[in-house]
Amino acid sequence: MKISYELNPPKIMIGDSDYFDAMRLNQELQILLNRSSELVNLVNGIHLTDSVLGIPRVSSITAASYLMKNAADIKRLKLSCSVRTRDRNFTSFCQFVTDAILVGVESLLILKGDKPAAAAVDVEVAADDVAVAASKDVTTEEEDDDHGKKEGRGQEEREGEEEAIGRRRRRRTGQVQKSSGLKPTSILSFLNDKKYNNSIHLNLSVPSKISSYHNRSLLEKKIEARPYSWVTQLISSLSDLGEIVDIAKSFKIKVVACIMVPSDKNRRSADIIGLDWKEYEKNPVDFIKAASTLADEVLISSPNSFRTGIDLLRSLGR
Repeated sequence: MKISYELNPPKIMIGDSDYFDAMRLNQELQILLNRSSELVNLVNGIHLTDSVLGIPRVSSITAASYLMKNAADIKRLKLSCSVRTRDRNFTSFCQFVTDAILVGVESLLILKGDKPAAAAVDVEVAADDVAVAASKDVTTEEEDDDHGKKEGRGQEEREGEEEAIGRRRRRRTGQVQKSSGLKPTSILSFLNDKKYNNSIHLNLSVPSKISSYHNRSLLEKKIEARPYSWVTQLISSLSDLGEIVDIAKSFKIKVVACIMVPSDKNRRSADIIGLDWKEYEKNPVDFIKAASTLADEVLISSPNSFRTGIDLLRSLGR
């Protein structure tokens, strides 16, 4: 059974003040370090997210590098990272992937990501600039099933408050950050063509239900891009997972099944994304073990309670 655990790097601007605080950031990095150390003997890998909910966080690659340098025995684990296409162009993508390889990251999950929670701009902006920035994102029939929409949802109790702060800032400035327009499938194909896949595994997100693809061509693009793995959104059904695995195997694509720990603290996050965990709520251990027999790997998420996640991992190891 191959198990990984999802961790969110620290927010860059923390609390109601919403300002950068280097001392506070270093404290949060120490918490990340402590959590990764607890995971060393419980999992096979750690997955680091990329600015969940569009809230600026330490780069997943920077977080991975920090752990590699400071966490005891972290090299025993395989590190994977998410990377958002929304915020980057081809040049920055090449830099990001190269950095990941040099740091020693094993795989990257390429996803579109959530819209930014706030546009970090001055309130005294020219009216013409506001009009341009508020225009529609430059995207065309992009995959709407990005893992980022469900990745780490509800991380910490303050997440909803910070999203509200972001909405207030957008109303105050009148500005919305535009998407780069880059598609995960296009980026992955580009990276494969440039031989990056010889040095790092490049993955794509798929919905928890393949049947949710109303446009079959979107699924075909996920296949044609030649990812190493499909990383599912949070699953709630073994039969749905089995359907994903059947399709993936026929194209020699591995599958990483994402599962949220069922707990009172995570319930609000589950409700927000419409996750119904009744199939496994009473016995998550057996559900995860069954999922591991179908998928190549299981990624555990417990966005609002690290301690609950640790308890479940220990139960899996018994």
